Amino acid sequence: MTLPLLRMRFAIQFSAIVLTATFAPAFGFQSTTTPLSLPSAANRFRPQQQQQLQKPKQLSQSWLSSPQLPPSRLFASSSSTPPIKTNDEVKDPTTLISAQDSTTQQLSFLAIGSGIFLGSIAFLNLYDTLEVILPPSIFAPFYTILPCVLSGAFIAAGIAHFALEDTFTAFVPPKGSWGGLWQVPSPGSNQLGLTYEQYHSFWSGIAEVFVGSWLLIATLLPGVLPLTLITYGSCEDPLIFSATTIPAAGMYFLTACVTPANIYMYTHNPLVPRIPALPYPVGHAARGVLQCALLAVFCKLTIHSLQ
Repeated sequence: MTLPLLRMRFAIQFSAIVLTATFAPAFGFQSTTTPLSLPSAANRFRPQQQQQLQKPKQLSQSWLSSPQLPPSRLFASSSSTPPIKTNDEVKDPTTLISAQDSTTQQLSFLAIGSGIFLGSIAFLNLYDTLEVILPPSIFAPFYTILPCVLSGAFIAAGIAHFALEDTFTAFVPPKGSWGGLWQVPSPGSNQLGLTYEQYHSFWSGIAEVFVGSWLLIATLLPGVLPLTLITYGSCEDPLIFSATTIPAAGMYFLTACVTPANIYMYTHNPLVPRIPALPYPVGHAARGVLQCALLAVFCKLTIHSLQ
């Protein structure tokens, strides 16, 4: 097998493993064969239930005051999504994916996520092709300048998570989004006194500053930080981790982790303070393409650092 094919095979396997490890455990996949808890025949008509049956108007008003989507047929949901303020001036909220039934929301999320993954593979192929056809002096900034630019952007974004708190918490998908599919936990948030949105906005901001700084220093000064050279595998065919391997892989992993926030912006179209609404759907499509390009960049940087 030729070297380009080996690289592509590793890229696909690397991307699949990272995305699977990122998303699969977080979504709370649950079996649909879990038996339902049904009342026995002897307890069907308890006094409390008889009172509820005698007050159909009150039940109807309660249902209207807190509308909920029907239970999912694919994934069990233990929580309902709180109301979300949407950009009604650019998109009718009743036509959003978030306004559809649970199954449609879940399938839409999985389809969009799969499309971003496949798009990143397409961009990776494009980068490999450009590296072959372009002179080395022209493509060299991809490995020397681009990591510094992206690292600076990640550091600035990480700081903005705290400086513009309400802006970035608006990007966090509420627990139970997409028909109950989104079940990412927030361990320790109660002890820290943080909301679900603050918890995930803050940790991702800290991660962006940390990993962005690591990649920036490793690119400019590869001998400064520890873990600059790690050899893994047999002596005959070792796998060498250079100074940028771990931070580049970390940037890929972090970008994959925040990808659902971009999907959330499209499917729910929430109102974000201080940020104008993107044109719908063209602006969101451009954001998706950018996400594919970023994932491919960090994947290629990681692969290149292993050679």
